Amino acid sequence: MSRRNQTALLLLGIACGLPSAPSGATTLQTEGAGSAVTSVDRSASFDALDYAHNDTHLDNFTEGGLAITTSGNSWVGYAPSDPNFTVAFDPFHGANGNDRTFYTPKDGNNDWVTIRTTDATKIFGVEFMYGNGWTTGQIYGPYPWGNHDAILEWQTWNGDTMVSSGSVGGAPLLEMGTVLGWIDPAGFDRLLVRATIASSGDPTLQALALDNLNVQTTPVPELSTLVLVATGLGLFGAMRRGRSAVR
Repeated sequence: MSRRNQTALLLLGIACGLPSAPSGATTLQTEGAGSAVTSVDRSASFDALDYAHNDTHLDNFTEGGLAITTSGNSWVGYAPSDPNFTVAFDPFHGANGNDRTFYTPKDGNNDWVTIRTTDATKIFGVEFMYGNGWTTGQIYGPYPWGNHDAILEWQTWNGDTMVSSGSVGGAPLLEMGTVLGWIDPAGFDRLLVRATIASSGDPTLQALALDNLNVQTTPVPELSTLVLVATGLGLFGAMRRGRSAVR
């Protein structure tokens, strides 16, 4: 099934009250590049970070008009030029090629990673490449970081009010390198995300890795409009299949 049809079915599920999103939620969680952000207005690549920044606090980190913060220490990856290691850590399992700079909490971090704009501009869409820092024991293997058993939890907020919340992963498993997205026609102030794993000694600890963060600050159509578009795509596809069958 194509990504367009998957999105159409998801939107139709929400319109019909199916359990594809938390009850009463206004933020839709999506999957795939372009599924939530159609206009990249702000972005963060984390390319200015390198191994020299490891073990430093990034609680005030900003890039491209975005603030990506967490209270604990950070681990921004090893580059091939790191004199201390010969293997570059890769929590995305090769999905981002040779891009070895990213953002992840470490050292027993219990805090969420918060994504917001630096000037309080409303966010209507977010996408980033997902990974995590949970090791499987052999940290110097070909894919030394990233455990598919991890679950990503998320929340969107406006001021002191939570807009929506949910989780991704578990069953089915959430693969390293997946592009995750969040879209909300009403907008939100900030997105909170964390990656946890039940088999950890402390399941409250998190080790989210993220890269290639894109944010849309341009308003998106109302959900009802998106559902109509999705419905139209489905009907159009059905009509085309019907015509092909007649021929």
